[in-house]
Amino acid sequence: MNKKVIIIVLLSIIAIGGGVAYYLWNKPKTNAADVKPNYILPADSLGAAFAKNEDAANGKFVKDSVALEIQGVVDTAFVNEGNESVIRLKTSTPDYPVNCYFNSTDKATANKGDLVVIKGFCTGYLMMDGVQMSKCARIK
Repeated sequence: MNKKVIIIVLLSIIAIGGGVAYYLWNKPKTNAADVKPNYILPADSLGAAFAKNEDAANGKFVKDSVALEIQGVVDTAFVNEGNESVIRLKTSTPDYPVNCYFNSTDKATANKGDLVVIKGFCTGYLMMDGVQMSKCARIK
């Protein structure tokens, strides 16, 4: 009797865990286009914040619920190995450009020198690559 109960409980836990995993895997991806930004600032200010004090900038900007609206001039635009469109914005601090990553279904195009406005979520600073923004949407 005890073996049957243990087996039933384990199978129930596995079924529930599988259901939760399936739901999370198929959950719609968040896109910044539908979110009101918490901060509106130039790309230069975001880069400067990370250059000045990375820990403070992480504490302020790197949160799933904090959306940023960034204005800046396009340095480059390309599609990376993960089939994501990427727009890199210039800043006055060369080691701190802002890289905006778009979902693979969103093809963002821009030309070098274009002035753009992009909403997204900051994921932090990567050495030698700059400030990272994910789940971006181009506003203008």
